[in-house]
Amino acid sequence: MKNIKLITLCSLLSFFWSASQVPLDHIKFKQMYRLKNNTEIYVPLGNVAFADAIISFKEGEPKALKKYTNPKAALGEPDYKKYLDQSYVSIGCKGELIVAFTDNGFIDIEGPDLYFFEIGPSVEAFEVAISSDAKEWINIGRIEGGASQIDIASALEKEEEKKIYYYVKIKDLASFCSGPTAGADIDAVGTIGAVLKLNVKAHLLFDIDSHNLKNQALDKLSEFIDIIRKIPKAQIVIVGHTDSDASSRYNHNLGLNRAREVEKFLKSKLNLLGAYRFKSESYGEQKPVAPNDTPTNKQKNRRVEIIVLPHESFYKAP
Repeated sequence: MKNIKLITLCSLLSFFWSASQVPLDHIKFKQMYRLKNNTEIYVPLGNVAFADAIISFKEGEPKALKKYTNPKAALGEPDYKKYLDQSYVSIGCKGELIVAFTDNGFIDIEGPDLYFFEIGPSVEAFEVAISSDAKEWINIGRIEGGASQIDIASALEKEEEKKIYYYVKIKDLASFCSGPTAGADIDAVGTIGAVLKLNVKAHLLFDIDSHNLKNQALDKLSEFIDIIRKIPKAQIVIVGHTDSDASSRYNHNLGLNRAREVEKFLKSKLNLLGAYRFKSESYGEQKPVAPNDTPTNKQKNRRVEIIVLPHESFYKAP
């Protein structure tokens, strides 16, 4: 398989829109998953808590056989059944894989934060780095000796402890470079300290240059209510984004007013169902997911994100 390259941050982010996110009606929280050593782990956000987009893949040398080098095999829930079944990606000796979480992110919680479903008969060591923006990376440490988990806490500076991270970089350390599946064999990348991220394009909620919710918006937001209520205690951050038309100040205010309208609706429904704290923010035109060069791309950039940060009690295994 050819290496997947990113030229700009916008092109990197626009890849998200083709990511294989879990449909709302298929979301299942609080699931158990089996690791390579046959132990089970509890994943609070369930099938949403796994990487769902490939940002880049650089095959190492020597390479694995081509049929084992599909990076998309590392996305979603673990589905490994047996060695050489092509349910995973082998990244090659000193290869590198960067994955993204688009319908969730992850934070530092007590205990392990990331789990790597690394499979196969050999235990290949690899290095892990994380990022909140795919530009600045924090080296977290090594996975080796059969361990499948890592705690990000020890690598974080104080100002980094409260950030939400959306990217994981895996770099093979050349501990085993022979055979048909050279390098680390990754079936899935999951997070325990996951936060839910719901994305909706602004044209589904608002008319152009308006912050008043359309009637059809209520149906869409009601779908989100059904998901959020399954996390009965949380902080909910609503973020408005725009395209680059108009002035920066206008776009910031439009994004903020839209976020506040969504917050108002969510409050009216969720405050009867659980204990929630709300916050509205706007990035205006500052965080595009595509270049603002066509009507289609501008529509992608006009969006609202609803980020649900569960209370620490949600992460405790039953």
